[in-house]
Amino acid sequence: MKAIASAPGKVILVGEHFVVEGVPAIAAALNLRTRVTAFTIQENIIRVYSKDLRLKEIFREGHIKKDSPLYPIFVAANLAREHAGIDHGLELNIESELPLSAGMGSSAAVSVATAAAVIALKKNLEKEVVSSIAYEAEKIVHKKPSGIDNTISTYGGAILYSKNKGFEKIEINLKDAALVLADTGIPRNTGVMVEKVRKLKARYGAILDLIYASAEALVYEASKAIEVGDVKALGELMNINHGLLSAIGVSIGKLEELIYTARQAGAVGAKITGAGGGGLIVALCYKKDVEKVENALSRVAQRVYVTAISKKGVALEHKN
Repeated sequence: MKAIASAPGKVILVGEHFVVEGVPAIAAALNLRTRVTAFTIQENIIRVYSKDLRLKEIFREGHIKKDSPLYPIFVAANLAREHAGIDHGLELNIESELPLSAGMGSSAAVSVATAAAVIALKKNLEKEVVSSIAYEAEKIVHKKPSGIDNTISTYGGAILYSKNKGFEKIEINLKDAALVLADTGIPRNTGVMVEKVRKLKARYGAILDLIYASAEALVYEASKAIEVGDVKALGELMNINHGLLSAIGVSIGKLEELIYTARQAGAVGAKITGAGGGGLIVALCYKKDVEKVENALSRVAQRVYVTAISKKGVALEHKN
């Protein structure tokens, strides 16, 4: 038997870092996807092959390599196999349009697509189960994940998330808009950045409280802009959000270079996405300006991705 499932990556549009203190954030699925092909095999093993990592690993009872980069995928596959009541071994082939370790939800996308493909070998797809299984795999990668990545990858679209209130779906009406993501080529360290901000807040609490309050108001305004399709307003709010992120110390010179390059080329908004200190920027632009923004960023970024917000979550592409 064979099943193919795919799942999207994600981008944080507004609210990162502030979410740690309970301020909401908005995350959205991208039309860049990870695809997993699952086969049943006779031997009682789980064989995983990642084309992008150029890695192959065999997991068998009594010989589970927990230090393997492919171990979280094994966990997702094994939990899905148990849920579906599959008593055969599995072979998984993984291909992805998403960059690894870039803050675009690549680990969640592969876990979601893996769980979906394996379950589909024997049962109908239940998104709640798929998301739950992917969350268990995410715990291995991120220790204490928020649940944003697996939720977005499973259901698609955009969500408003806060630690206190959980997830709330946002209707998307941004037909004229596109996103351009650009990579600094500088590795980001989420833990280091979060700790840096925590120390700053401990030292200047009264001042940062005002920044956090501004971030919260901004997120709700951005949610409205997404729902009514106001690209210009969303871009302006992204620019303000970047200013707040810069104020709490998570920007660096290369990020600023990419952000100002994008804006000067026609992006209506550009900001850090994710932890900062490196990693990526996200630029919002009208579709007519995508090529200009992409070309400008290609001259100064390590890599550029042209994408858009996608309403499509996990999907079963083939089964026989």
